[in-house]
Amino acid sequence: MAKRGFLNVRRDHRDATMDLARLNREMALQMIILASQTGEKKPLIDAVISLRTADELYRQDTTPIENAEIHNKLGDVLLGIGKNEDDMEALDYAILSYRSAITLASLLGAEGLRESARKNYALAKSYRGISEPRPSISLMGAA
Repeated sequence: MAKRGFLNVRRDHRDATMDLARLNREMALQMIILASQTGEKKPLIDAVISLRTADELYRQDTTPIENAEIHNKLGDVLLGIGKNEDDMEALDYAILSYRSAITLASLLGAEGLRESARKNYALAKSYRGISEPRPSISLMGAA
């Protein structure tokens, strides 16, 4: 009997977690709509934060590919703002959003999306002045 109660609690917890993830995702979508209506950047940043929170609540087998696509689109919009308005905060959040898109696309096997996000991630970092370390080539031991 106690085991059944424990299993019910676990199921309820899982269901509540999924509901919370869906609510965070919905909030991100509403923030994007608000940003498009007001022309402000802040709702886009809030959308990135909300969607990243949703991502933490999903499991690999329940994460919708749409989350990666939304991250990628948020990154695109924030990259445009950062580039056109020389806005470092927008670039920082574009980088975060692209990083999430890359991670999710990798987990879900969406190679095209992953490659697209990787290119734009590198571009956003470039505009931000963040350079990737180049691997050093050593001839030591090569014979």
